[in-house]
Amino acid sequence: MVSSPDSAKRRSGRPAYSGSDWLIERGKGVARRSSGSIASPVSQGDGDRLMPLRIAILALISLVMLGPLMTNVEGGEAGEGSVVRQIGYLAILALTVYAIRPTATPRSLLAFSWPMLLALAWCWISLSWAIDPGTAFRRVLLTTLVAWMVFAVVRNGGYQLNVEILRYSLLASVLISYVVVVLDPMVGMHLMSEDGMATALIGNWRGFLGHKNFAGAVCALCIIMFLFDAKRIPPTIRIVAILVAGYFLFKSQSKTSAGMVVLASLGGMIFELVSIRLRRYLIPILMVVGSAVWFLTSAYAGMVQSNFLEPKAFTGRGQIWAALLKYSGDHPLLGAGFGSFWNIESGSPIFEYGQGYVTKITVGHSGYIDQLVTVGIPGVLLMVFAMAVWPLAKLLASEEVARGRGALISAMLMFCIGHNITESGLFERDGIVSTIFFFAVAFAHYCTMDEKRVDPSKQAGDDVMRELRKRKRKHRPVLMAGE
Repeated sequence: MVSSPDSAKRRSGRPAYSGSDWLIERGKGVARRSSGSIASPVSQGDGDRLMPLRIAILALISLVMLGPLMTNVEGGEAGEGSVVRQIGYLAILALTVYAIRPTATPRSLLAFSWPMLLALAWCWISLSWAIDPGTAFRRVLLTTLVAWMVFAVVRNGGYQLNVEILRYSLLASVLISYVVVVLDPMVGMHLMSEDGMATALIGNWRGFLGHKNFAGAVCALCIIMFLFDAKRIPPTIRIVAILVAGYFLFKSQSKTSAGMVVLASLGGMIFELVSIRLRRYLIPILMVVGSAVWFLTSAYAGMVQSNFLEPKAFTGRGQIWAALLKYSGDHPLLGAGFGSFWNIESGSPIFEYGQGYVTKITVGHSGYIDQLVTVGIPGVLLMVFAMAVWPLAKLLASEEVARGRGALISAMLMFCIGHNITESGLFERDGIVSTIFFFAVAFAHYCTMDEKRVDPSKQAGDDVMRELRKRKRKHRPVLMAGE
């Protein structure tokens, strides 16, 4: 008897047909395998089942994109959070659980990779020594919820479904930002009228995304997603999307995103064009060397830019990092506790270790250093392993991940890894880069967690062939050892 898609789902821990190729197939049925067998076409039931999941993915991405604007509107002081956002995420959590319920198994419901579980566990343990336990609890809870929802929708919805929704959501965010810049420059641009506005920020575009660095990251990621694994999209649409996102990136003047999109695109091209054996060395070398150069350039740019440490001219990362590293030197193992350094109700250590404008900011402009001062050396090492080392290593070691998919995922990973050198987006609750980082790691986990497994769109055809082989073995004579 031929195995059913449901039985395949139970054996693997993934849905037999997750809907991950819903845009590719467009209801025409899946591709014909070389053996001549044809998998079952997408049924109306599949489309109905996937609708709640699509809504959950879109709602999650939308709320993440609106986060900076909502925070600015409500003030966001002292880490008290936004009630509207909290209710929104709880609603999306309920929708996610409902959406994955038909296909979820205990294994897929857990969703996380084991390194992610370890990193999150350390964050929760750090609450026991957090300077501000109340704020820390809210922040680690939100981070965990966002991370789980991302991993859950990818694990149960598949790669293609999530990539397509994420891709067009990023493009929509860029287009909406253009509209905001034109219709409401006070919101869409950094203007002189804002208190404490750095001179270098004046005139930079940000759209509805709150800050030019957020807008730049969205534009850069949009470029990456239309550059790789997008051959099914008409070339005209791809070119227009890349040009539109590229121009907004230029107008945002986000140097970190501009530099990282070049590095990430180069890495993606290496994955797609170079042999498997060679790319295993080239991509890590490119990542390490590129990140080191970018870190040194950002930290010591004062040698070539006379006003580097002038707050009104630049961000002054040298002074910020000096204060954070000094605190980390005094608290190397435990740190202040997750989410218990910046913008907390209790007295922040920055008032003791920093001075001047450094005491007035709420972010350290480095995801790694920001987490170093909150969860200590063990915590940040667990985060780096879970978010950078493990997924990139699994991806490079895989011989079965399609080149297009691998190129896109590796480019996303490289962008997020590099972006966190000079901007904060590592385990940063529902931050835009942090959430996209979760998506990239979830994609890598999904595409490599079972090398023997093929794409969901080919599952039904594989079931037929597997059953035929099984029947053939039943009638095969007993084999001698070694045959």
